Amino acid sequence: MPWYFFDVLHDGDDVTRDHKGVDLPDMDAARTHAIGIWHRIISERDAGGRDPQHWNVAVLDVHGTVLALVPMPTGPDGRPPAMG
Repeated sequence: MPWYFFDVLHDGDDVTRDHKGVDLPDMDAARTHAIGIWHRIISERDAGGRDPQHWNVAVLDVHGTVLALVPMPTGPDGRPPAMG
C-alpha cells in the first residue's frame, strides 16, 4: 500500500509537517484521512485554537510531491460542519 503524508498548510509560510505518514490503500482513503485531520483541527479551533479557514491539508507521497490539497470542509451555508 502507498505511504501518504499529511502536512497542514497554515496562513502564510507556516507548515506543520507530518514526519510519520500513514500506510493507506489509495487516494480515496488518503482524502478520508485528511478529512479526519480537519475534524481535529476544527475541534481545536472550537476549544480556542487558531482560525483555520484559509488552511489546507496537503496530501503528499513518499517523495514529497503534493498529490492533493484538501481545504476545510464546509456545509451548505459555507461554515464548517458541526463536529461531534
